[in-house]
Amino acid sequence: MTSRKMLSRRQCVFVIVVLPMLIIPAMIILKHADNGLAEVFIPPKRDSMKGRSFNSVHSSNLSAVQILKRPPPKLLPRKCLDYIWTGTCHDTCFTYNVLAKRPQRKQQTMKCDKKKSQLKSVYTKKPKYIFKTSFQDPCLKRVVEWVCSDGRRVPNIVHYVWFGKHEFKFINFLSFLSVHKYQKPCMIMLHADKVPKGPLWVYFLQISPLVVHVHRKQPKKIFKKKIAFVEHKADVAKLEALKEYGGIYLDTDQVLLKSLNKFRNNDATIGLDYGTAAANSIVLAKKNAIFIKLWYETYRTFTRTDGNKHSQDTPYRLAEKHRSLVMVARDILSFPNAHQLTSLYSKNVPFDDKFGMHLHDKLHSRFYKKRLSIDSIRNMNTTFGSVARYILYGNTELCGAKTLIQ
Repeated sequence: MTSRKMLSRRQCVFVIVVLPMLIIPAMIILKHADNGLAEVFIPPKRDSMKGRSFNSVHSSNLSAVQILKRPPPKLLPRKCLDYIWTGTCHDTCFTYNVLAKRPQRKQQTMKCDKKKSQLKSVYTKKPKYIFKTSFQDPCLKRVVEWVCSDGRRVPNIVHYVWFGKHEFKFINFLSFLSVHKYQKPCMIMLHADKVPKGPLWVYFLQISPLVVHVHRKQPKKIFKKKIAFVEHKADVAKLEALKEYGGIYLDTDQVLLKSLNKFRNNDATIGLDYGTAAANSIVLAKKNAIFIKLWYETYRTFTRTDGNKHSQDTPYRLAEKHRSLVMVARDILSFPNAHQLTSLYSKNVPFDDKFGMHLHDKLHSRFYKKRLSIDSIRNMNTTFGSVARYILYGNTELCGAKTLIQ
């Protein structure tokens, strides 16, 4: 059996007493140093020691922790590397690749049973897939009432009406994107017989999982009176959606600039267009709001030649008569009206006090012959250009040189 070698008394004293006395101060110095070993143990440069006395050099060594601090690294501007819009790039206008597609994306679905109702996001590899349901679906009603309720009178859901197989244009994209960014709704209900088409529609589905397709046929009659124009059909579908579910209705060319939560504790809210006509591009109402029911009942006198009578003139008169049933928000919800388009497309006016703006998709061609797009608004020095950049990038400044995300 081999014998073990024992430490001498001097060795034991060194390990137990002297070694801790050396280690502990070194650990304290390293702990309080900003840059670790480099800060503590790098001596002053020789050039800096020329012409100094011994005392000055000695004092500089004593204050090495303060003198030898490395300058902070220069912060490089943040660069957005996402193909899909995230809203995190605020300093530079990037040109996003609208043709890019994620391998998979999120999409909302609904599921109901006797005990609970669910609104959940699932992953899908289908770029155009959205959950489809019917207007009178009991599960949809339960989800809106139980899941999307947050204590306010008006549920945080947004309604759009889309009749016909049309291309999803840039102004439509701005509308949907502003809702996703500023209102952050529980659900975007697209009341449509056919869903939109085009690259910007597919691109928006990459951004937001909130769209639910509420399948509806175009209403042909109301109170046994024929409806000929698609605009009147959309007006009827809008009132039926608000009456059945409550929420926020927007025209597909109406954008939001701020959250509308301020108005969601009112039974109903409308804006003004001409001062004596309601702005029907944006309406807020709780479920079964009395004002919406009264508005819907006025269609008993509807004729195909009414024009904007039942969509603008009638609700204004109702609001004047029943002021306790509705809040009139003037023009802060849907500025400008059709007679003020130069303020939108020719001038550059401030819009800090506005909650929304009506972009008048069918009338903008009077001012712009070229197709509106993400690229065309980069240096458009008008109110519309500022609004578009505000929604896309979070600021209103003109863009510099074109920067393409690759």
